[in-house]
Amino acid sequence: MNDQKLFALWESQNQKLEETLKLNKKLVREITKGQLRDTIGSLRSPKLFALLIAIPYTLLLCFFVFIGKQAGAPFVVIGFGLIALIMTALIIGYLYHIYLINQIQGTDEISKVQKQIAELKVSSFNLTRLAVLQLPLWSICWISLDVLKSSPLLYGGVNLLIFLLLSYIAYWLYQRLNVQNSNSKVYKFFYSGNEWDPIIKSSHILEQIKEYDS
Repeated sequence: MNDQKLFALWESQNQKLEETLKLNKKLVREITKGQLRDTIGSLRSPKLFALLIAIPYTLLLCFFVFIGKQAGAPFVVIGFGLIALIMTALIIGYLYHIYLINQIQGTDEISKVQKQIAELKVSSFNLTRLAVLQLPLWSICWISLDVLKSSPLLYGGVNLLIFLLLSYIAYWLYQRLNVQNSNSKVYKFFYSGNEWDPIIKSSHILEQIKEYDS
């Protein structure tokens, strides 16, 4: 066999090898994309379950606001009203999360998926911090205006101390849930579990897909 035939055979084998490698790379990429869809899709159930609880819970809060208004109880209206507003924001946020999950599962464009996962991560981060702000509002809900008028120093002072204590705890948690404190136990406690771990895992899988495309 002359050199020309050997070279042609080598070229043919080399081309087949490259095609096989490309096919294997494509298969691995598709499998990895399937893992990404499954991982991000695992967020849907806990989000829907949270909505199933949050929506009637918020309606109940609105009912308390209505009762408080009818009874002439301003602190009940203010406390439960503000908590209901925060809960409404959380519900809207969770609905947006489900929308993002559906978008991520329905697209093959890596740039879009990367942007949507980033939005999902930031939104989840902000909603968790927002949720802790309702803590001091619970101390307002139970204040009686009549008792406050009859005992402004003792009753008012005790409730003020409770409000300030809960406000400090809420502020402390809000600060600990900052990304700069990502190594703290509080941060790791809140940003973990079935509503957070799939987001982190999806980000790692996305990086693998980007490596296959490079």
